[in-house]
Amino acid sequence: MEKKKLLEGEKSRVLDQCISCYACNAFCPHDCHPYELILFKRFNRYREKGLPLRAEYLMPSSESNFRTDLVPKMSGRERELINKWQETPPEGELVLYPGCNILALPHLLDASFMEGITIAGGWELCCGEMYFRMGLLDEVKRRAGKLTEYYRDKKIGTMLFSCTACLNMFANVLPHQFGARFKFETKYLGTYLLEQVEAGRIRLETKIDKTVTVHDSCHARILGADVMDDSRRLLEKGGARIVEMELNREEGLCCGAAAGGKRYNPFDILFASARALKEGRKAGTEEIALYCGGCQLAFSLCGLIIPSRPPVRHMLEYVKVACGEEGSSPARTRAAEMLFNILAKLFPTYLSSRRFWIADQSG
Repeated sequence: MEKKKLLEGEKSRVLDQCISCYACNAFCPHDCHPYELILFKRFNRYREKGLPLRAEYLMPSSESNFRTDLVPKMSGRERELINKWQETPPEGELVLYPGCNILALPHLLDASFMEGITIAGGWELCCGEMYFRMGLLDEVKRRAGKLTEYYRDKKIGTMLFSCTACLNMFANVLPHQFGARFKFETKYLGTYLLEQVEAGRIRLETKIDKTVTVHDSCHARILGADVMDDSRRLLEKGGARIVEMELNREEGLCCGAAAGGKRYNPFDILFASARALKEGRKAGTEEIALYCGGCQLAFSLCGLIIPSRPPVRHMLEYVKVACGEEGSSPARTRAAEMLFNILAKLFPTYLSSRRFWIADQSG
């Protein structure tokens, strides 16, 4: 009924209630991609009304935004990594695209298991996933063109992605919906690492010895069972014991990061994140394991406001521990910095009636 209303241009509660979890595409029995219909309606809303001023700080196109403002407070080692990745030519048999979430948590790739992999990319090569989830389709189209041109002459065998959002954008959304053309193969880093472990090329000698429940990212449900299964198998190889949430895999709840797309309201993100954390808490495990940096930051941010939760930890942090390396997890500190910046820079514009369009913002 709601889809019919959307198709016929009638008022539908979907636009105000959809939290952009992507699940409707996974569940649709006829492969009709209802999510894209919702995004198109949001795109029409954007073209007509623009964005509220409070959304400006959340845009990847803003020179100062909620991710880039984290860099000055990072350790010297992390800033060094970001600068190195930005200056490294993206060429080689195995090249990893860091993406915005990894650039906000660069420690995840500071590990021995990345030996032999070229990590190359910076903030200016954003894949456009945030624009896509908000229905800012003209911006996604621009990103598709920019990335196509940038990688046109680069000699890359396989592009690895630690972020499932970036992987889905490069493998599916950008080429199939926005005309991007990439010559390289795409592959999930978790799958690559699992293959290396099973082949004996990466040795996991220090057992994790924790009981965890796994939170799956929205994009993983679209990429398919292999990504979700490989993430679990890699955790189990490292010694983790997995207890599934009642709502898991395709039926799992969104971390809330994309929920802001419906009204550009940070409280929508907080409420969706709290609901997902509650589901994780019901599993009764020591920690919540996840494999998306965006999910880790969203949960860590929510945990600062609603602290009754199990700790969250990234899959790559577990793998580092299993490899005998330090498994530091600065996500909570980074989330605190992000919260401070949002309060300082976003909330003064919260009630403003001013609107903007990204094309005007970027000149």
